Amino acid sequence: MEQDEQSTGTSPDSISFGDMLPSATVVGLIFSIITFAIGLAVGYYEISSEATGAMLSPSMLSGTVICLISLLGGVLAVWHFVKEVNPYIKLGQGAALGFLTGAVMVILSAVYSEVWNFIDPDYTEQLVEATIANVEAMDLPDAQKDAMIDSMASSVRQGQSFVSQILWGIPVSGILNLLSGMVGVKIFAKKENQESF
Repeated sequence: MEQDEQSTGTSPDSISFGDMLPSATVVGLIFSIITFAIGLAVGYYEISSEATGAMLSPSMLSGTVICLISLLGGVLAVWHFVKEVNPYIKLGQGAALGFLTGAVMVILSAVYSEVWNFIDPDYTEQLVEATIANVEAMDLPDAQKDAMIDSMASSVRQGQSFVSQILWGIPVSGILNLLSGMVGVKIFAKKENQESF
């Protein structure tokens, strides 16, 4: 039986990068659309809402929510891989699949962002203005407000940059999904010596 599994490609030793790519792409595509849509909706909400002066803005909270949602990508990529390609996957292969899924999510989200900047070229500037208005509404000394405005405005502009999204996003999302990919292996993968009845 074990010899037969290895010859049909269900051994974890026969898994290649090409085997992982479809699962990483499918899950990365779905999660990049979801997270981009959430970020865009919250951005437009912040642009259209009145400045409250709150320390926690909707975009800060949405960043946390988006991070938690994207963390599921590695787990679901392993689930997809186990269901569609090979039920036997090692922990390191699950980690690689998770990292690859995170990288796909970041690259696609950065591409969507560039396309959106073409559709609405004023989006980033409007978001910066909304951020500045929120800081100006805070009850802080003027020197502290100016420092926060400069810091937050440059942070928003850099966050919208394609290169910045790739350089910061792939390591962060990749490592988070690397860890969640390992969790996915523990949850979904079959053990080589496990028999099913």
